[in-house]
Amino acid sequence: MRILHFSDVHLPFPEGALRDPAVLHPKRLLALVNFRLRRSDKYAEARQKLDGLCDFLRQEPVDWILYTGDTMNLGLEKEYMADAEPIARVLEMARKGALAVPGNHDLYAGASLRHYRRRFAKRFPKSDVPEAAVGAKGSPGGFPSVRYMGQEAVAIGINSAVPRFPFWDSSGRLDAAELGALERLLDSPAVARRKWVFVMTHYPFLDTDCLHGLRNTEPFWRLLEGRRNVVLLHGHNHRIYLKQGPGGIPVFCAGSLSKRGAESFWLFEPFAGSLNARRGVWRNARFSLDPVGE
Repeated sequence: MRILHFSDVHLPFPEGALRDPAVLHPKRLLALVNFRLRRSDKYAEARQKLDGLCDFLRQEPVDWILYTGDTMNLGLEKEYMADAEPIARVLEMARKGALAVPGNHDLYAGASLRHYRRRFAKRFPKSDVPEAAVGAKGSPGGFPSVRYMGQEAVAIGINSAVPRFPFWDSSGRLDAAELGALERLLDSPAVARRKWVFVMTHYPFLDTDCLHGLRNTEPFWRLLEGRRNVVLLHGHNHRIYLKQGPGGIPVFCAGSLSKRGAESFWLFEPFAGSLNARRGVWRNARFSLDPVGE
């Protein structure tokens, strides 16, 4: 079984996107200035890197693809219109199935929720357990989302991206109702008996910074106590790493697929009770695999 985890593509603005009056939202205006001054050159080749991932998948097919969000930059309608197709195309390259969650740049402002429901939710893979989803306030809906990956593994996606008005606040939050639904899923026989339970969201589980990290991690870690089959996946931080959480739970950050000089993804191969994890790296205008070097 081969599982690929990638995140934070940040595709370039499509033509006409910045003529949308929605860009005048104060948070978007300031973010656009920051993007032009500090970020645009780092992600200018994002579409090339996404195409490179497709090329890699043709050469190195995988069974499952897990995506932890941040397809775009400001959550504008034209970004959604342009970006849904290329991301869906990548997810459809998995031989058996895929699962995706949104990032904070996808749900950048309140109107982005509507665009997500209309443009992305319909294109992204559906949950194997749709009745587990709860309608959390301010959420795009549809989470937790579940993908059974054979008899030994399952992926559960939870949403942590929340549109926030203050320009200085890019933090995430786990909704209490979704955490309750996650706990019920983890306790269910269909999930508890599996050897590998991948829980994925956009924000970093170990970063609790009140302006950029995940604010309410305490109840999340409490519900994981004593669970030995959990592996955590996230994006948001644009550097790839493997860390250990409380109880020795492995926490993988996929970094950014497209950030110049730091392009990355993870490829997992569970085998005989161990999880072989290898990094995807961008060299000579193509993706290839390196052994894990943590």
